[in-house]
Amino acid sequence: MGMSVYQDNSFDELWQMDFGGYCEEALNEAAVIVEAKMKANAKSTVMHPGESEMVDSIKPSTPKKARTGAYIVNVGPRGYSDTKKYRAKDGHGQATKRTYKVSNALKAIWKEYGIPSRGIPAQPFISATVSQTESQIYEILQRKFEEKAKL
Repeated sequence: MGMSVYQDNSFDELWQMDFGGYCEEALNEAAVIVEAKMKANAKSTVMHPGESEMVDSIKPSTPKKARTGAYIVNVGPRGYSDTKKYRAKDGHGQATKRTYKVSNALKAIWKEYGIPSRGIPAQPFISATVSQTESQIYEILQRKFEEKAKL
């Protein structure tokens, strides 16, 4: 889940505030709330131990200013799971064991949208997090703006 705030150069002069500082503070505070809610929602979808790695990997990025002028922070799974094993057939029809690492972001996508070909239903924890935290995020942005603009 990504959150962004766009900079308008008139803010610094009009409101006599450091808009970049406002964005970073507001996004850092909001990211903590989104991270906690996303972890709780993801935890409720865990069906086996390998999936709990994905939950534990959910973290916010550091807010940064993009080329577009937006300040952005992303909250979501990071890194890779421990090695998983699966059976596949080699070119001669023989079952083999392979090991590979699975991205925690990919696991989150599988959870969010399901894998119909394997009969795994969608368990949308990311979209649930967005709807559950949206009003809190707007409140944080408003409060931080009022603090910085000394309203």
